[in-house]
Amino acid sequence: MKTVFHVSTPEAAAIAVAKVRNLLADETLDVDTVAVLFDAGVAIATLERGSDVADDVRGLLDRDVEYKVCSNAVRNPAVDESKLVAGVETVSSGVGELTRLQTRGYAYIRL
Repeated sequence: MKTVFHVSTPEAAAIAVAKVRNLLADETLDVDTVAVLFDAGVAIATLERGSDVADDVRGLLDRDVEYKVCSNAVRNPAVDESKLVAGVETVSSGVGELTRLQTRGYAYIRL
């Protein structure tokens, strides 16, 4: 099973961490791939080193969860791309990446 979580608010960033952990811990599911896509600058700022969720994000990256951010949203003045947690991937567009992932069979969950 492949799942993508769509995060567009800062509040949803912490919720995403909990939901991804719950999904990975569910022994009744065969989870292949989990991606978390951030498409708003204010949400992406929560992925900066030192943020409330940075350690959690690093832990999930170590478990092969993919964290992706929209390159358009990264241009937001609230975001400093150089401060993002190592391993966070920048994609050409959030909506484009969501479309690609859904075409590849990812279940879509918006938070």
